[in-house]
Amino acid sequence: MKTAIVTFFDAYPAKSGSGVVIYDFFNSWPHFNKSLFQMSAEKINKKKIINTKIFNNKPVYKILSLPILIFKLFKYLQNSKKKILILEGASWILYSYIVIISLKIFIPNILIIYRAHNIEYEIRKKYSLFFISLITKYIEKKVFNISNIVTTVSKLEQKKANKYYGVKTRLFPNSIRVNDFIKLKNKTIKKLPKKYILFCGSYEYRPNKSAIDYLINNILPILIKKNIFLVLTGSPNINFNSDNVINLGYVERAQLKFLYKNAICLMATLFEGYGTRVKIIESLILQSNVISTSKGIEGIDSYPKDKIIVTNEKKKIVNAVYYFMKLKNNKLKSNKLKNPNRTLSRYYSMENNANLLYKDIS
Repeated sequence: MKTAIVTFFDAYPAKSGSGVVIYDFFNSWPHFNKSLFQMSAEKINKKKIINTKIFNNKPVYKILSLPILIFKLFKYLQNSKKKILILEGASWILYSYIVIISLKIFIPNILIIYRAHNIEYEIRKKYSLFFISLITKYIEKKVFNISNIVTTVSKLEQKKANKYYGVKTRLFPNSIRVNDFIKLKNKTIKKLPKKYILFCGSYEYRPNKSAIDYLINNILPILIKKNIFLVLTGSPNINFNSDNVINLGYVERAQLKFLYKNAICLMATLFEGYGTRVKIIESLILQSNVISTSKGIEGIDSYPKDKIIVTNEKKKIVNAVYYFMKLKNNKLKSNKLKNPNRTLSRYYSMENNANLLYKDIS
């Protein structure tokens, strides 16, 4: 038996939350005879990573490179008695559809699992032309119905899949390799301010851009009075023209862990968004504090109520920062150590969830 796990962007090395989830899933898939197929503009040389080199990370180059990817998949799977194709749905659904249809023609007995990271039609409806959103809805319905198994990341996404496409999906929470993450040694980032709030996410992604702009324009001017800074990760080469905004760009996961543990709190002040936020899961597992809007926490089905404050109101967001700052200062004085949250560690364990899915298809 062979398993091909496919993504249409960089999962190795991961440059986004989705990339982390995909690479953790690949490492957690219990069958040893597996390979991760990805598209990347970088040169990748790593065992079991089969990269399709693209000129640029743009849709046109990905579409032109699809025949190469499909040929690599066919060559990899053709001589295996049992064949599993797992497609990661964090890119335009058209890519997945073309791959599925092509491989079904050449390998009729292939088992197809589609791992939806969100309902893509909702995103296209808001940000793309009407024609693109209509095509996306039609193709997404096709993919959901021709795949042998479709997984969604939360109970909310399950309801949406049933509403739009009349399909029953399998729940697979957005997960991480919890033990690896907990054991990962913190990597110190020097010259950080003593007091800071943290936001993680690419400024190029519109919901993140709106959230960062909201923090800079509405929340930070108040927090500055208490000498609190805003630290950002995920967007290199962007100058926010503020002495109280520190943009670290891409950071290593060990550095991110350091940031979680030393921040007053992680901010998830999103007023729009799709799927679930891996950074919230990582932060909560470490028992760090989180301030989120109702949209930011959407899809997170399990979390400790004492570690997260959910509000959409500006005044309450500011007061929540002050509350967590005071709480953090008290814990530092008592030298109380934070142990990982065991309940969350089990629920969001990629190893556990991958094993359950593998058991189902076996």
